[in-house]
Amino acid sequence: MSVRKHISVIQLFFALCLLLIQGCDDMQDRNQPVGGGGSGESGTEEIYILCEGLFNLNNSTLACHSFLSGTTTTDYFRQINRRGLGDTANDMAIYGDRLYIVVNVSSQIEVIDLLTGVSVGQVPLLTDNGSSRQPRNIAFEGRKAYVCSYDGTVARIDTASLAVEAYLSVGRNPDGICVQNEKLYVSNSGALDASATGVDRTVSVIDIPTFTETRRIEVGPNPGPIRADEYGYVYVAIRGEHIEKGEYQLVQIDAQTDVVTQVYEEKVLNFAINDELAYLSYTLSGTQESGIKVMNVHTGQIVRESFITDGTQIHTPFSIQVNPFNGNIYLTDAYDYQVTGDVLCFNPQGELQFRIDNVGLNPNCVVFSDRGSQPAGGDGSETDTHPAYAQKVWEYVPAPGQFINTTTSAYREGYTYEEVLEYATERLQSHSLLSLGGFGGYIVVGFDHTVPNVPGEYDLKIYGNAYYNMYGSVTGALAGSSEPGIVFVSKDTNGNGLPDDEWYELAGSEYQSPEVIREYEITYYRPDPANADVYWTDNQGGEGYIYRSSTHLQDTYYPSWIEEDEITFRGDRLPDNGVNEGTNGKENWVSYCFPWGYADNHPNSTELCQFKIDWAVDNQGNPVQLDGIDFVRIYTAVNQHLGWTGEVSTEVQTVEDLHY
Repeated sequence: MSVRKHISVIQLFFALCLLLIQGCDDMQDRNQPVGGGGSGESGTEEIYILCEGLFNLNNSTLACHSFLSGTTTTDYFRQINRRGLGDTANDMAIYGDRLYIVVNVSSQIEVIDLLTGVSVGQVPLLTDNGSSRQPRNIAFEGRKAYVCSYDGTVARIDTASLAVEAYLSVGRNPDGICVQNEKLYVSNSGALDASATGVDRTVSVIDIPTFTETRRIEVGPNPGPIRADEYGYVYVAIRGEHIEKGEYQLVQIDAQTDVVTQVYEEKVLNFAINDELAYLSYTLSGTQESGIKVMNVHTGQIVRESFITDGTQIHTPFSIQVNPFNGNIYLTDAYDYQVTGDVLCFNPQGELQFRIDNVGLNPNCVVFSDRGSQPAGGDGSETDTHPAYAQKVWEYVPAPGQFINTTTSAYREGYTYEEVLEYATERLQSHSLLSLGGFGGYIVVGFDHTVPNVPGEYDLKIYGNAYYNMYGSVTGALAGSSEPGIVFVSKDTNGNGLPDDEWYELAGSEYQSPEVIREYEITYYRPDPANADVYWTDNQGGEGYIYRSSTHLQDTYYPSWIEEDEITFRGDRLPDNGVNEGTNGKENWVSYCFPWGYADNHPNSTELCQFKIDWAVDNQGNPVQLDGIDFVRIYTAVNQHLGWTGEVSTEVQTVEDLHY
């Protein structure tokens, strides 16, 4: 079986993540021992680790590590709340007895009770017409939460009622926020629309008592992370007009006078401050260069060119935090942004104390608690291999796509098809995403029992990663990230335990639509060179490409474990559901949900991702009465390219028997 080497261009992906989301699958590549258990961490009982996942895949996770028990729960929020966090969680903070999580693409603040881990509410941050504000970072003062959003606003939220009290306009695409001297300081990056108008160069100063902007301070091009120290100063990382060129600075602002007092010519993309020391982290785009320096912000002198003194290697520093209870430094490693990352704890002398590996995809924030939790329902110990869920992947043949040849397609370098199936089964059992790629890509999963057909009731639930943005303009249509897949079911009639009996479609809302193209056929061709766009033709006289994305840079989008140079898929093609609702030349792709009956079409939290076996029809469209089913087949049923967001590709987490 032919295999192509998987190479990810780390720095280019990192640069785009910084511009868009700062920057998402439970791959166990680095089987290092999990540290921290039993040894404790002075003054700290637990840490929470936020993993943003991958943009537009709706797979952010929250991990919790207990120093008392020495255990790590890698998908803590889902285990307790039985749903995901949403798409691209960017920031997190503890305030009072609650944990607040900022979820950028889903445009909401998730609020969690620290003691139980249970969600106590979600705060949507939407415009008057329902558009996403894209919240980015959060700060607190006087029982209020303040959230800066990429739409150019800061929201004030009452932490008691969780109501948004007011919005204040600031600069373009605010990227960071902090509190100092009864004022908010907001870094205005201007990074999202920089190609049209250039980056922003300012920090907004907001008087907290009146919630008004009092000044904009010129600090330099593309300001990002912003932090306050204990001495009345604010520091902001400057990333330059072109982030890939490494034109970095650290700027100091006096919070008494609101003027820039120092500009330090140091490489910095992220940083943390503890007393007079700043820990400056950087990864240079387009190179393998990264590192962490230590600087005395009072003297402006570099104390250590390399913070790490014991030879420990950090591949891609992604976030850096200081434990406020003891001064230890926590670094997260994102590797190539496609595999699960690690958390490493160092003492102030730069010596590794312990590490916690495989915490989640792209860990971007760590917060510290001096209180132990008592998770609702115990520790969320109901296993993902509970027999209510599908247990095995029998077939997995994804079409080419931007997530193929990554963990999201159950692939590791050199894998054969048999190994892909084994890994896909592991991911199915852990409820991790599996991408089906472009039109026709499919998966077949099976249960260890027959799922009964209970007439009139929903029998199956298919978990995907769809979500609502609620900013579509089509009247009466829900909008978000719908990537619909058509669902088939089969019963093991011959009793051999294999998915080789007749398949029946679960007819969804569009089954009778004249816009559906029946017996659609598409052929994808292996690209040459491997990293070129993937060309396709269809039986309707059409042709096109699965285009490469600037954020997914693996060697090829054509499944590496497939020997053939052509792959052909057949099936009914649903109408295109993506609409570009951008204005003034900007792309704003919205995917409208079909009413019902398709995988990855509505969020997992809604009834609309559930299915009835009663919907089954044969290949002539005649209703079929099945008393139960054993296997489920799902394929991507839309063939559409959505601009910079890429191709429509159905994603599947698992399938549940609702009667078990």
